[in-house]
Amino acid sequence: MISILTVNYHTGTQLAELIRSLHDHPPSCPWEIVVTNNSPVERIDAGRLGDNVTVLEATNVGFAAGINMAFRRSRGDVLMIANPDVRVTAGALDRAVASLSAMPDVGVILPRLRYPEGAVQPSVRRFYSWPVVLFARSPLRWLGGRPAFFRRYLYEDLDATRSADVDWGLGGAMFLRRKDADEDGPFDARFFLYFEDVDLCLRMWRKGLRVHYLPAVEMVHAHRRSSRNPLSAAGWHHFRSMVRFIVKHRGLPRRP
Repeated sequence: MISILTVNYHTGTQLAELIRSLHDHPPSCPWEIVVTNNSPVERIDAGRLGDNVTVLEATNVGFAAGINMAFRRSRGDVLMIANPDVRVTAGALDRAVASLSAMPDVGVILPRLRYPEGAVQPSVRRFYSWPVVLFARSPLRWLGGRPAFFRRYLYEDLDATRSADVDWGLGGAMFLRRKDADEDGPFDARFFLYFEDVDLCLRMWRKGLRVHYLPAVEMVHAHRRSSRNPLSAAGWHHFRSMVRFIVKHRGLPRRP
């Protein structure tokens, strides 16, 4: 079985579209979707979404903790962590399950993500360095042009049509085995929002498991980078999570 784990926070319409895409392009194995509803004022009727949909009510515990709640209720041997704004494409889930089976030394599979209009979304990254952190928070970023170290961080040298090991990728869509997750869930729940994906991939590398970008598995992702404005609530969560990551790992570690 594959369990799709997601969190709803005022994204009920997108969640319904994600579930519709799963019904349109289901895997050949049994599947379920477990939703943690972080929007107490937004009621989700699981019965109207399908028999294999489970909804857990929460009080905005954050994305990482919400995914972990869904994990503890789920039953699948393979997990897909998904944002509600992701859409599954034909054959993607079967290819992800088969690839995890064929590559036991891979801990996380990252699909190729496309924007709704079809362009490939840059979704994989190298681990942070101090120049990257400072440049990302600097007004210089908005003046145009990217220094070489920032282009390297964004994997601009990566051929998006070829599979490759990468440091980490966006948690909007990722696949892993249940046995490779911690007992309480795949994420460190101390990250309320952002950096839980960086932390997960770093821990996989430290376990001796690879993080692998696989373009044969493709999803559509209507991504909006809410943290782009450092003065927004999302920008503040991003900054807090970055500090928490640095404190937890005593700096900005590299891939082992």
